[in-house]
Amino acid sequence: MATVSAAALLSVLSPHPARAAEDTTRSASASSVSSADDALARRYAPRIWLQQDESYFPAAVEPFLANTHIETRADNGNPNQQFLVTNQALGCDSCTNPPFLAGQRPGQTAVPAYAEVVHRTDNGNPTNITDINYWTFFPYNNGKRVCVGWFSRWGCVGGYSTFGNHVGDWEHVTVRFVGDTPSRVSMGQHDGGQTFPYGGSEVALVGDQPVVYSAQGSHGMYPDARRHTYRNLPNGDTLNDDTGAGTLWDTQQALKVFAWRPVGSYTGEWAWLNYTGRWGNPKSGCFFSETLSGECVLNNGPEGPPRKSLFDPHMQPLDGEPGLQ
Repeated sequence: MATVSAAALLSVLSPHPARAAEDTTRSASASSVSSADDALARRYAPRIWLQQDESYFPAAVEPFLANTHIETRADNGNPNQQFLVTNQALGCDSCTNPPFLAGQRPGQTAVPAYAEVVHRTDNGNPTNITDINYWTFFPYNNGKRVCVGWFSRWGCVGGYSTFGNHVGDWEHVTVRFVGDTPSRVSMGQHDGGQTFPYGGSEVALVGDQPVVYSAQGSHGMYPDARRHTYRNLPNGDTLNDDTGAGTLWDTQQALKVFAWRPVGSYTGEWAWLNYTGRWGNPKSGCFFSETLSGECVLNNGPEGPPRKSLFDPHMQPLDGEPGLQ
């Protein structure tokens, strides 16, 4: 097992020094966007409501990198899978001993979201479609309390446990434009998501900003405040996301905007986008929970934006859509 400090990740993943020297005069181009694209991203940045009982808030990536290191391990057939592992032990598979995992409460501090401007292509040719992917980062995803045994109308027979925790959590909201006109709002939820017409009745607007609700613990994005059941388990229990208007995170306030570039070409403050490993600790506590729920007590940390299909400029449907729109 190999390890390297994640605090040094920016320099490790930056271009070779010889190249970096020749890139000095154009370093801004590694992430720069046109003034028009920058203004567009800021104008439509979502207002995200965090649920009133939320304990794990969003954060900038830099504090996370400062408190983790890279470990290389075999995982699911990949002998060299990289993980960003907490420097301080979690304490147990469902513990969160390192304080930084709590994140930063919006309103008390400026918490950035990361807006990626992607001009879509079709077979390498330009289109009139532009997506703005608003990537949000949470240092910790709190799993679901699940019945271990049989769940009936009288309740759980056998007790409860929490599954599906993981260190690191990337979520997104996408606004799709046709020409200069906003057309769709897409929200990531677990392994899928939903897409709605921009300006329709499903998604409220404050000015031009979509209003989105982040589920407690999992941070999946939804258009309304209520309980969302997203999976029925074989034992009769369900997995639910609860949303509500607790803490407002106006992502417009500390938004960071960048343009798509091939992975490996980002420099400076954006060099972390060259990292393609997992943002969190390896999975553990899988003995019985994985069979029951498909989840471990502690799941693998997630992959970051560069490993998501939305990151790449090729044309594709949005979350939950059957075809290109």
